[in-house]
Amino acid sequence: MIEDRIQILRRAARISSRENNEKVWCVIAGNDRLLDDIAYNAITAKDRAKILFRETITLEEKRTLKKYDCIMIKGEELKIRELTNYSNERGGASVQFTTELLKEKPNLLILIGLEEQVIHFTGDCNRAKLSIDYLLEDHTTGFIKTEIKSGFRIPSFLKTTFTPILDVSDVVLTTLLISVENDDDVTKVKKISKDNTLFGIDLKNTIKNELNENADSEQNSDEKEKSEEENQ
Repeated sequence: MIEDRIQILRRAARISSRENNEKVWCVIAGNDRLLDDIAYNAITAKDRAKILFRETITLEEKRTLKKYDCIMIKGEELKIRELTNYSNERGGASVQFTTELLKEKPNLLILIGLEEQVIHFTGDCNRAKLSIDYLLEDHTTGFIKTEIKSGFRIPSFLKTTFTPILDVSDVVLTTLLISVENDDDVTKVKKISKDNTLFGIDLKNTIKNELNENADSEQNSDEKEKSEEENQ
């Protein structure tokens, strides 16, 4: 009787641990300094958070190059909340979501870009009469790195003078989580986002392998525990 209760408690603890671990995902966008801090925080958290990827995006304009970073992380709910709060306090833009949402809405996309680009994207989708559900939206308040674009060499002292001014320029970056209602519209939405130079993440393709790995890991854990219980 006591051994049965111990096995029940072990199983309950394992299920509880599984529910609290690696069920929350987030994408954070901002300047490289902020993302360095976020990445360091996630790495030092060890098994509480895992970085899936980090990208640097460059937007070319007539006279300038605007650069920002984005990072995707999965992990414990409390840890992900800590990272997104840290981002929001320091001017980053973030969205977080659960595995349950991924199952409910399979056509989830995350789009990142300048606010004006997102506005144009929304208008283009409306004109194309695409059925889109706008789930989450966040905006940066911190600076985005901006560099002078020139066809000729600029003296270093001029770069030193003008770059800090450009770095604090008022550039709003938007992170958007959307759900495309119809499967046939996903390709159209992706094209419109690309035409508006938005950085897009297809969550179905990005997270599919991760979910499969988690399922295999849980199955192996169940089989191992069952074997241990039978040997007792």
